[in-house]
Amino acid sequence: MGMIYRRTESVFDEAGQPVLDSHGKPKRLEVGPFWIKYYRNGRPFRESARTLDRAEARRLLKKREGEVAEGRFRGVRVERTRFEELADDLKSYYRMNALEQARTDRLGAVQRFEEALEHLKPVFQGLRAPEITSAKVQRYIDHRQQQDASNGTINRELGMLKRMFTLAMEQTPPKVVQAPHTPHLPENNVRSGFFEHEDFLALRGALPDYAQVPVTLAYYSGMRMGEVFTLTWEQLHLREGRIYLKPQDTKTREPRVLYLTTDLYRILEAWKQRTDTSWPGCPWMCHRNGERLTSIRTAWQKGCQAVGLGQLITDTSKTWKKRTKKRWHGKVPHDFRRTAIRNMVRAGIPEKVAMLVSGHRTRSVFNRYNIVNEADLKAAAQQLSNYFSEQMGTISGTVSELQQAKPSAAQSEVLETAEKKVERETGFEPATLALARRPKPITMVCD
Repeated sequence: MGMIYRRTESVFDEAGQPVLDSHGKPKRLEVGPFWIKYYRNGRPFRESARTLDRAEARRLLKKREGEVAEGRFRGVRVERTRFEELADDLKSYYRMNALEQARTDRLGAVQRFEEALEHLKPVFQGLRAPEITSAKVQRYIDHRQQQDASNGTINRELGMLKRMFTLAMEQTPPKVVQAPHTPHLPENNVRSGFFEHEDFLALRGALPDYAQVPVTLAYYSGMRMGEVFTLTWEQLHLREGRIYLKPQDTKTREPRVLYLTTDLYRILEAWKQRTDTSWPGCPWMCHRNGERLTSIRTAWQKGCQAVGLGQLITDTSKTWKKRTKKRWHGKVPHDFRRTAIRNMVRAGIPEKVAMLVSGHRTRSVFNRYNIVNEADLKAAAQQLSNYFSEQMGTISGTVSELQQAKPSAAQSEVLETAEKKVERETGFEPATLALARRPKPITMVCD
């Protein structure tokens, strides 16, 4: 049987002597909220009811006794866990993965979490886990929307909050019992940029030599930039013409083998010779003066601006330390991933093989990067024509006669509009010598 009680303390007079009651014993007064005491497997548990109402404390006692009887009791710890403890656990989780895997994007996850935490603190700091309810989450969404944060940014921050509760529930014993519902706001920021081969060659020519290597790797293979920056020379086999990706360096934790195209082979061969001559002992395939590359953001933006593939736009709606921020508008390295998949599909490579090369697991993600080209539309029209021919008979006249007929002004406008939205049927462009075409192949100067 459980019990309800309040803590007591002794009463002292002005001289500091204890006050005695009618029985000559030190007088004690009840102070503070009610407490409840109950048992599980013979072990006593004490918990503050955080109320001065005896009836409310009794209801809490009955609730705890019911949880014990039904086997749902998780312990008192779940009522004491605060937001700060959940945040510290998630930060430790990110740091542990970053140290074990030594990946650039994992190191960036710690920084992204710290940035998100600065926005989460004003609303959730100091709250116990049970107090973080769906109403508090909605309040946070309203708070961030008033700060002109995009839906995508809010979703990423709420995703980290949800991850905190998931980790806490996986603890033994669990630190929380359930997570609050976190809605997913609609996003309309799916990128669909592609590189034409001429744009790629122009951009590569505008980049410094050290940045040309990761750009060429990403263009032909569709690898993520985080995977590109982890490549070492021991993973490159020039005699066999392939690169082996380790499981710990890929996002899907699965090994992959990439066979080199002619242009990519020549780029890596020339860069390897230069590395062995100028920076012997450098293990990284993508480096600058022997130091491992972790980003090419500055070189990328300068190169894109030089060839007209992007520009920095001043965003007057957002300020930082009383200074306006600049936002990049143009091509991004991840566009190479979509481009590589499109090129492989157009070159006739089976989609299953293309998924193995690019490292996609599911068709749903793969379909986001693939597009319908002109050949697909031609085949669909031909199949539809065959259907009508078989079902409804042959129409008068021939297709060539219909094509020779002059379309009306309205038809011409429709055709011009449709042609602008259809990707032309093209395959791989001819390979270029790139770095090897320079007058002196191994005399390039890194800036």
